[in-house]
Amino acid sequence: MFRYVLSSVGQDLKLERKCPHCHRNKANIDSSIILRSIRDIKVSAVAQRRLKCPFCGITWTLRSQGIADGRQRSQRLRGLGVILYMLGLSYRAVEKFLPCLDCPSGKSSIERDVAEFGQKARQYHLSAPRMRIKILGVDGTGAALAGKNAGILFFTDIEAQKLVLVEAIQETDSVKLRRHVAKVMAAVGAQELRSDEHSAYRGIVSQDRHRLCLTHWLKSKAKRASDLYRQALAENRPLETESMKRLLEILRLNPRPSTVPVELERLVRSYIHCRRGLLWKINQLLQHVERTWSQVSNDTVDPTNNVTERLIGLTFKIRAKTMRGFKSQRKVLDHIYLSSFLRGDKGVCDLRKVS
Repeated sequence: MFRYVLSSVGQDLKLERKCPHCHRNKANIDSSIILRSIRDIKVSAVAQRRLKCPFCGITWTLRSQGIADGRQRSQRLRGLGVILYMLGLSYRAVEKFLPCLDCPSGKSSIERDVAEFGQKARQYHLSAPRMRIKILGVDGTGAALAGKNAGILFFTDIEAQKLVLVEAIQETDSVKLRRHVAKVMAAVGAQELRSDEHSAYRGIVSQDRHRLCLTHWLKSKAKRASDLYRQALAENRPLETESMKRLLEILRLNPRPSTVPVELERLVRSYIHCRRGLLWKINQLLQHVERTWSQVSNDTVDPTNNVTERLIGLTFKIRAKTMRGFKSQRKVLDHIYLSSFLRGDKGVCDLRKVS
């Protein structure tokens, strides 16, 4: 069960005499209490009154809790609209739904609310104290920005299964990527970097501190082995067919040996001198499997980088598929931080922190 906590709307007006300009605590009451109509799912009006500072002469309006200055919609209603949008509805669909609660709101207002909540969620996330991380997962994805493609780099805490940081960096920009990943590694004190086999991640840390995602590694190697198996079968080459069948069995060993299996070394030696056609492809695959075998994560709890992949899907890709693309880089990052924030902690998301 998951619970969202929204801002409440106060019925009583707390008299606060502190001047917002000179910060002195002797403001005078300048008007009687009046009721102002608002849009909210529970309250139709809130109390407010005017105060005046006798020192600087400034006047201001004191309002009940739960309604921001100059707004007709309560923080609770704004938060509800943001949740509905982030759960998958479009701005127009949220606009059509809210009148059912007798609280109409325009789609442009909802869009501004999502943008504001996203900015605050990003600030809230980045202002939190950095926790020490053992395993830092990193992976990138593409983002459509008003018809243009941009790169987004995700950093996650593998053990806690939480988002650490999101940056607008292309995986093809290896120099910038390596510099930034090294900076994040140092900032969180990570002992291990976990990624896919993209060449941009090589050399950032020592080889014993960089581990490959088991899922990604197995998927790519098994696909190549299966393709070569079918090719050997089509060309009626029983020896090569049997070799690829044996390689697939080695890849699927469970539990997976931490060192290179003897059977794999034997297969490598069988094709080590092959330089043409199908035999050359098998030779290259076998050598690559042998060379990267010890670099794959052997974590007994979670040897994969699936946490990062899931966060990319949950906080960005699922929503991006239903849109024509974000308008700006800032909106992409704000959306990701807000989506991560709405996943909550221990089944609870307190939306008052970003409203």
